[in-house]
Amino acid sequence: MTPARRIRPAAATALLAAAIGLASGCDHESASPTPADGDLVLVRAVPIAVAEPSDFCLDRDGVHWWTVSDATHRVYRLRLSDGVVVQTLSYVGADPEGVWQDPADGTLYVAEEGSREIVHLDDAGDELGRVSVAGLEGDANSGLEGLTFSPVTGRFHVVKEKGPPVLAAVSPAGVLQSSREIDYAADLSGVAWDAAAGGLLLVSDESAEVYRTDLSGTPLHTYGIDVEKAEGVGVDPGNGHIYVVSDSAETFYEFRLP
Repeated sequence: MTPARRIRPAAATALLAAAIGLASGCDHESASPTPADGDLVLVRAVPIAVAEPSDFCLDRDGVHWWTVSDATHRVYRLRLSDGVVVQTLSYVGADPEGVWQDPADGTLYVAEEGSREIVHLDDAGDELGRVSVAGLEGDANSGLEGLTFSPVTGRFHVVKEKGPPVLAAVSPAGVLQSSREIDYAADLSGVAWDAAAGGLLLVSDESAEVYRTDLSGTPLHTYGIDVEKAEGVGVDPGNGHIYVVSDSAETFYEFRLP
């Protein structure tokens, strides 16, 4: 096994000195959900040839996207236009549930659920490093369910699915900086950086909702989705469209705001 070592996203290097930190320690403050802002409006549904896809990360080129497979434990790059797989990375994980691409250098970070590790990969899938995330308690199926990165905080933002659902901020060294129990969703199955709004997108499979939140997880807008087993969420900063990937349907859905 590759020894654990510090990883630092290239996109954060120039910003870490001025990063806005979240409060350290655990935050169990409850927040009432915002009133529902209506259902997201479906633009298209595109079947994909990836078994049990989990997570959605828009590629830095804006015309591809990334996902991982619960079935094969591989990482895939697909075309946004038609969902065709154009690349399969060499990396084979143990239980990958989330993926994020660093827009500065094109490298990737994969969230391993059971081991609670963030694995750094080059664009071919060779491992560059990994860190363990301590402090997210629970069984093997309640580890890292998704991840993204905020250039504002200089931290990864990860979600734990349930028991209870948690949104946490993690330093590039794997240190848990803050965590918040989410009481407005039955579970959390994905998270994405929302560059246009400067916050996060969260998706809940069981609640069938997408939440626009601030960086601490306070909900600002709530949108319904008609997607079975939603396992990932992403946003195109160019047109504001939101993408959700379904594990069971092996399909990704493009939505616009109501």
